[in-house]
Amino acid sequence: MKEKIEELTMETRIVLTGILKDNDLLLIVKRNENDDLYPGAWEFPGGHLENGETLKEGLKRELEEEIGFTDDFNPIITHYFDEVKTKGDKLVHDIEIDFYINVDSSKVIVKLSNEHCDYKWVTKTSDYLDEFIKDKLTNI
Repeated sequence: MKEKIEELTMETRIVLTGILKDNDLLLIVKRNENDDLYPGAWEFPGGHLENGETLKEGLKRELEEEIGFTDDFNPIITHYFDEVKTKGDKLVHDIEIDFYINVDSSKVIVKLSNEHCDYKWVTKTSDYLDEFIKDKLTNI
């Protein structure tokens, strides 16, 4: 089995999420109900790293695209998740890196992209958050 896996090519996909944090409050966004992936789900803003981007550049771009956030920031890695799976004739390595960014929520003006339909500032025990997302918050 190991020989077969070693023969496969591997694609790496990196997802970055930005957890904007103001003391005990965290910014979450709601995916549109007609979204192909997780319609209506609450999540942290973020997306895929593009070729040639550093982690901070990719996170900055995604936060600007999804919520209009353009402030300068110092992201701090709080959690990561990765898995390798076989998809057809290749391996896919999915990596998610979660960052938190300290902000003053009263100064954050959220401008949602068409991917999202709502946002809220919530605590990490909020019922809007599923267990997968709550697990990301254990270090915050």
